Amino acid sequence: MRLIIKNQTFEKGELLSFLLILPALAVVAFVQIIPIGYGLFISLLNYNFGKINLTRDFVGLGNYIRMVQDPLVWRSLLVALEFTVMAIGGDVILGTIVSLGLHSSGNRSGKFLRPIITIPLLISPIIIGLIWRYMLDPLSGIIYWFLGLFGVGVARFPGLSGASTALFCTAMAHWWQVAPFVIIVISAGLAAIPNELYEAARIDGSGFMNTFFRITLPHLRHLYMVVIITAGVDTIKVYDIIVSLTGGGPNNATLSVTMYAFRRAFITPEMGYAMSIGILAMVVSFLVFGITFSRFNQKETEEY
Repeated sequence: MRLIIKNQTFEKGELLSFLLILPALAVVAFVQIIPIGYGLFISLLNYNFGKINLTRDFVGLGNYIRMVQDPLVWRSLLVALEFTVMAIGGDVILGTIVSLGLHSSGNRSGKFLRPIITIPLLISPIIIGLIWRYMLDPLSGIIYWFLGLFGVGVARFPGLSGASTALFCTAMAHWWQVAPFVIIVISAGLAAIPNELYEAARIDGSGFMNTFFRITLPHLRHLYMVVIITAGVDTIKVYDIIVSLTGGGPNNATLSVTMYAFRRAFITPEMGYAMSIGILAMVVSFLVFGITFSRFNQKETEEY
């Protein structure tokens, strides 16, 4: 039996499937497509707050032309990309090292340590920023107390007060919070790798690094992609941890593109211009991570 609806032909089962996913499509349209469309509309206006008057407020591509000519937009975007690279790199490296250590230490110690390690995941990024601000205090912070044991002071490592080190300090705070997520994911992946592969590698005389790159890493590549995409989308729009730790300073050295858009929206305020900056951040995020994830899935599909 075939049903025809508005010149579209459905098998009876196909129509039922379409009707079943229709509520989910409506939710996606409501929470994603409609807000994005409204954001694009606002970015074409010289709009702050209040009632929209198209005759008065419409500027077309004026906000985008202004954005291209604004050096602080590109500097804040570069800061966001630099932070993303440092944050993801540290998350993956630290998470992998700790996961391998927990995996080799045995089930008993691993069961005891994993819940403790995941505690930072339960803390708000705002609170984490405040914690690390006190830890990086030159007078009373534990970080500078530890560095002082090796003769390193504020002059050699200015920390949050130096434009060259502030973003790195912010990335360290991010590692402390997000690396436990990587540990959880990678530990689950390590537990799924058959022990027979490692036993065969030991019999063949394979070293630790060779075993890691020949056995462990290939089995974990899908999990690493999940970690990179998840953490990457989160870090490229970083806001809260930077606000509480540095406030975008010193001298805009840690000013992310999201924070700059917030300033333009609620401090200046220029909501239309801020929305155009937000659209730029969304497009860059899609180009960096969306296309990468799509190509990875396409490659995996072709292999299978």
